[in-house]
Amino acid sequence: MSRRGRIALAATVLMAIMAIGASAADTGGISAELIQRWTSGKLSGPAKALADVVANKEITEVALNRDRYITHSKIFDFKIKTGDVTNQKGSGRCWMFAGFNVLRAPIIKKLKLKNFEFSENYLMFWDKMEKVNFFLQGMIDMAERPIDDRELSVLLEDPLGDGGWWSYFVDLVKKYGVVPKEAMPETYNSSSTGTMNTLISLKVKEMGLELRNMARAKAKPAVVLSRKEALLGEAYRLLVLNLGQPPTRFVWRYETTDTAGAITQPRTLTPQEFYTEVIDWDLDQYVTLFDYAGKDYYQNYAIRLSRNMYDRPNFTVLNLPIDSLRIYALKSILDSTPVWFACDVGRDNYGAEGILAAGIYNYEALYGTEFMLSKADLIQTGLITPNHAMTFIGVDTVGGKAEKWLVENSWGGERGDKGSWTMYNDWFDKYLFGLVIQKKYLPEAIIKLSQQLPLELPPWDPVYPVNRLN
Repeated sequence: MSRRGRIALAATVLMAIMAIGASAADTGGISAELIQRWTSGKLSGPAKALADVVANKEITEVALNRDRYITHSKIFDFKIKTGDVTNQKGSGRCWMFAGFNVLRAPIIKKLKLKNFEFSENYLMFWDKMEKVNFFLQGMIDMAERPIDDRELSVLLEDPLGDGGWWSYFVDLVKKYGVVPKEAMPETYNSSSTGTMNTLISLKVKEMGLELRNMARAKAKPAVVLSRKEALLGEAYRLLVLNLGQPPTRFVWRYETTDTAGAITQPRTLTPQEFYTEVIDWDLDQYVTLFDYAGKDYYQNYAIRLSRNMYDRPNFTVLNLPIDSLRIYALKSILDSTPVWFACDVGRDNYGAEGILAAGIYNYEALYGTEFMLSKADLIQTGLITPNHAMTFIGVDTVGGKAEKWLVENSWGGERGDKGSWTMYNDWFDKYLFGLVIQKKYLPEAIIKLSQQLPLELPPWDPVYPVNRLN
């Protein structure tokens, strides 16, 4: 073919491609006719006034549903005595604070204490050390995968984050024990973790890439392990700088609320002894129940890479209908046992007065449209996620059934209703994901189901946000 012929053919092909593009734009794009149709009218009267209000205000300020708000009641016919409201401040440790809030109510009652708080800083220190080890070992295990491998990308995303799950709490407490807050108090960086996490994550990723390169170069496993242990020592040093040295032994004494005001004799304890001898609470007796709408019920599910300790199982849940979760939570609360739960705290939350109620904001009336996605659709499209953990410490019942729930949060006493929230059943049904219940409140059939081998879900499953509960 001549040069002129080749040019003509190229021009023909280009025109054909442009025609295809134009055709696609005509059928799938926004046409000029549509734009003209939308822009031809102008708002006036009440519609214009509403648009001005919406445009110039935080939407929740103008969408508050007065009818729903007026029906709100702070009365609960059953409350569990607990301590002062705790405050996670600028950290993502809700799962840990909620875990400790489950433990501290029984110890306050058992030892007749006026107040008590565990050291969240102590447990966070070891949580971060375990997460560093999990990340470094994962980089070794996945060394032969390409760097953009999907699972490896999940591992790389947030190796040192604050977030976690109930299973993280259980595994940490069983291994490292617990200490009172005064044995390892908060530091600035335990209460405001952003900069610390950014800097140490930078170093930890550098460590992970070094180990990956060693493994890819076929270094002997013993050599790689030795280097990993040295790098873990460096991570420990960096955490000590930010959080302080975790105690191996401490002295503890306390004053009871007896009329005599008895003060105990000092005891020297290890963190493990404090947990086994003083707290004495069996965390192995809990089962994690979820309402994962859209997945088969009465089935166990485990999520790959969803753990903070390399040598512990992944986060595992038994999926049950939401009605079952309400029944078992009520049994636990009425027996004075707090209930840890996970939810999407950002939805229908009137934080000014601590109200969790579906429809507390009337967005549909404000916008003149309906929001009709089911809970399953909300989960699958990532619109709701389990992003916060709190504790049930009370319930209001009518005819033996729960009507609303008293919630202990960990955001300090300045938010909500002096640090607590009221959750209504419609909110429970729509935005609560899961909770943990002692086996003694569960039927034997449910306990047996929870012991079956789980189906495994990928780490990018929508119910498992990478940053975990925070």
